Amino acid sequence: MVLAGERDIEKYIRKLESTIEKYVKEIETLRNENESLKKKLLLYENPHTPPSRKMFPPKVTNPPGKRGAPIGHRGATRVLDKPDEIIHVSEDTCPKCSHPLGSPVRMEKRTIFDIPPPQKIVVTEYDVDVYRCNNCGSEVKARHRDLPQKGDIGIYLLNYITMLKYNLRGLIRRVQELLIANNNLDLSTKGINDALLRVGDASRKEYDAIRNRVSHSRWVHIDETGFHVEGQKSWLWAFRSAENDILVVITDSRGRDVVKETMGDDFHGPVVVDGWKAYSYLTIIQRCWAHLIREVDVFKSSDMGMKLSGEVHSIFTELKESLKSDDMDYRKTAKTAFDSRMDDLVKRYDPHQDLHKPVEYIRNGLNSWFTCLLYPGMEPTNNLAEQAIREHMVIRKIIGTFRSESGSQNYQYISSLLATWRMKGLSMFTEMDKTLRKELCGYG
Repeated sequence: MVLAGERDIEKYIRKLESTIEKYVKEIETLRNENESLKKKLLLYENPHTPPSRKMFPPKVTNPPGKRGAPIGHRGATRVLDKPDEIIHVSEDTCPKCSHPLGSPVRMEKRTIFDIPPPQKIVVTEYDVDVYRCNNCGSEVKARHRDLPQKGDIGIYLLNYITMLKYNLRGLIRRVQELLIANNNLDLSTKGINDALLRVGDASRKEYDAIRNRVSHSRWVHIDETGFHVEGQKSWLWAFRSAENDILVVITDSRGRDVVKETMGDDFHGPVVVDGWKAYSYLTIIQRCWAHLIREVDVFKSSDMGMKLSGEVHSIFTELKESLKSDDMDYRKTAKTAFDSRMDDLVKRYDPHQDLHKPVEYIRNGLNSWFTCLLYPGMEPTNNLAEQAIREHMVIRKIIGTFRSESGSQNYQYISSLLATWRMKGLSMFTEMDKTLRKELCGYG
C-alpha cells in the first residue's frame, strides 16, 4: 500500500529529474554554442593577430604618462628658408571710411611658403636624328635625357603618376580624376595603367639589384601575408635586409620554394622569422619573440599558464639587457645559458596538458631563440619585417585583389624600389627620376 505522502514524494522526484534533464540538455547546448563561438573568435583574436587588427583591444584604465607630444618632438613650427621674393604691401585709404591713410606707423614682416599653381601640360616635339654606323651597319637614333624611347608620356609625368598611385595609395580612377582636375589632362584608365607597366619594366634592373643585396645581407627579416591575384589566393612576401633593402615578392606559394628562388639555393641564413615551417630548412634562424610572447600570454588564465608567461617575459627582459653588451665572449656564454634555461622550461611545463600548445611552440624553436646574441645589431623580434609588410596590408584593404598577373608583378617591382628608398632616407621622386631616365631614355 502506497501512502499519499509517498506518492507526492515520487511525483516530486520525477518532476525534479525532468527539470535536471532539461537543464543538462540546455547546458550541453550552451557549451556547444560557446565552443563554436570561441572557434569563430579565434579568426580575429589569436596569438598571431597584430594589435592593429584586434576587434576587442584591452581597455587601458591607467594610461602611461600624460597626453601630449613625446620628448624630442620637433613641434609644428617650421624654420623658413631665405625668401625668394620680397613684396611690399601698402594701403592708400581706410577700408572703413575711405580717408587717406598717409605714412604707416610701423611695418610687420610676414613670411609665407606656397607652391606654384598647377602646371599646364607641356607638349614637346623631338626631331630625332637617325644614323647608320659605317663600321657595323647598325641604325642609331640620337638620345635625349627627356625623351623616352617608348611611349608618348614624359619622364616627369610617369614619375608623378607613379607617386600618386603608389606613394599616396591612389586608385587608378582617382589618379585619372586628379589629373583632369589639377592639370586638365584627360588620360584613360588604360593609358595610366600602361604608363605604370612601363615604369614597372624600367624598375626591374634595380629590383634585381635589391634582390642581390638582400641575398648577400648580414641577415634578413622575412614575413608573408595573404593577397589575392585575379580573385585567387596568393602570398605577398617581404624580405628586409640588415641594411634596409626591402624586396617584395608576390606568388601563389607560401612554401620554402619561394625563399629558395628569391634568396638562392645556397642561402642558409641568418634569418629572423616567425614559426612558419617554410623556414625550417634554414640553418641559422632567430625566432621572433613577439610571436612567442603572444603565444604564451593566451594561456595566462590558469595558474601554470601565468607562471609560464611570467618566466618567458623574464627571460626576454634579460635577453634585451644582454644585447646591450659589446663583449662577444659574454654574448656567446649568455646564449649557451639562455638555451639551457629554455630547454629546462620545456621539460618543467611539458607534463601540463593544458599548456601543450605554447610548450610545443617553444620546443620547436629550441636553439633558435637567442641567435641574435651572435650577431650584433640583430633584433630578437621580426617586427622590422612586419613593419615592411604593413603598407601592403593597407593596399590590400583598398584594392581587394590584383586584376591581373602583370599588375601584381608590376606592383612588386615598383613597391620594392619605393620602400627601399624610403627606408634609406632617399627622395623617392629623385631616385625614380634617375631610374626612368636611365632605363627609358638611355641616360644616366
